[in-house]
Amino acid sequence: MTILGDFLREYATPQLSAAGFKKKGTEYKFTNESGDSTFLTFSTTRIDPEACVFFATCSFVPEPYWAWLNRQHVDAGLPPADSSGVLAAYSVLPPPPFAHAPTAPGLARARWAFGGRNRPAVGAGFAGQLEADELPRMKRLLERPELLAEITSSRSPSIRRWGAIQSELVLMVDDYTAQQKEVLLSAPELDDTFRRDYREWTERRMTASPTAPPKAN
Repeated sequence: MTILGDFLREYATPQLSAAGFKKKGTEYKFTNESGDSTFLTFSTTRIDPEACVFFATCSFVPEPYWAWLNRQHVDAGLPPADSSGVLAAYSVLPPPPFAHAPTAPGLARARWAFGGRNRPAVGAGFAGQLEADELPRMKRLLERPELLAEITSSRSPSIRRWGAIQSELVLMVDDYTAQQKEVLLSAPELDDTFRRDYREWTERRMTASPTAPPKAN
């Protein structure tokens, strides 16, 4: 991780820190005023002895979804959100010159790679993509209606990691009326256990904070 860590300190940390992200290891976290978090996580894969090959993944953990995942422990207080509670995510795709396998299908296309000779070019390219594309996109998707639109989009690949209807119900729990929720809950693909748990959780959430949702750290 030393090679990747040095690369991130030079080409990623300055911009991400300026944007309010906090770094822990090879992961960067930003939490907005609503308690919704986004993570930019880097991971290496040992497949090329001559290059550092890595993935960059943007993950979104909205406060309502984190609260839903931790609903059994809410009385003890929510733990700080982490990227294990991902509701939606996407891979940061490298442009062909910086991709390890630019013509590969699927996940392999998302692998960045650099060696001693092209490290400055890849670093500058990654930093430029952060500024021009990824940071604006992450900021936009921290708005719950924007994230919902992306989750329910038919575009491929999908960023959602859970069912579309369940995602909508939990993500928009503080914004939808009781009638809107019941319409969605009537969808045949939902099971009775989810409906029961969701209604109980919604009632507890409203009772705990009738005017505003709790904030996650």
